[in-house]
Amino acid sequence: MAKDRYAPKALGDIMAGLSGRLASYAGKTQGLSSQQTILDDFLGETLSKKCRVSNYRDGTLMIEAISAPIALRLNYLKMDMLSHFRAAGMVELGQIKITANPQATQRLSATNKPEQKPVSKRQMSEQTADYLSAIAADAPPSLKAKLERLAQHGRKK
Repeated sequence: MAKDRYAPKALGDIMAGLSGRLASYAGKTQGLSSQQTILDDFLGETLSKKCRVSNYRDGTLMIEAISAPIALRLNYLKMDMLSHFRAAGMVELGQIKITANPQATQRLSATNKPEQKPVSKRQMSEQTADYLSAIAADAPPSLKAKLERLAQHGRKK
């Protein structure tokens, strides 16, 4: 009898097939994270927010910059960066390739989200509402209606 290929598979069977690949992805991710830390130490806070380590393979470190001017600046620092990585323990590193990738901005902004300041709700005081009403008394009709409407916001509580 033929095996039903649409039959559901046990979760254990699926995870057994993926465990080797997941472990290799986790190892690669940890390696890239440690390389990113070394890069951040070298570049400093401002410049490190504008680039990231994207890949490391066969002695070549790939770095993505958010724009061409940032990539150019990193290219000027490439030899010093190479020495820094080697001093940090990556002796097998042979070269660094820097690319400009505008889409990297989206990936970097996801990891470096700035703290959002709370929006302050301003309240108009009674005194300000009285001043606006006094000004509206001597204003032309078109401006008078607008000032009175604005003064009503200070009187609502």
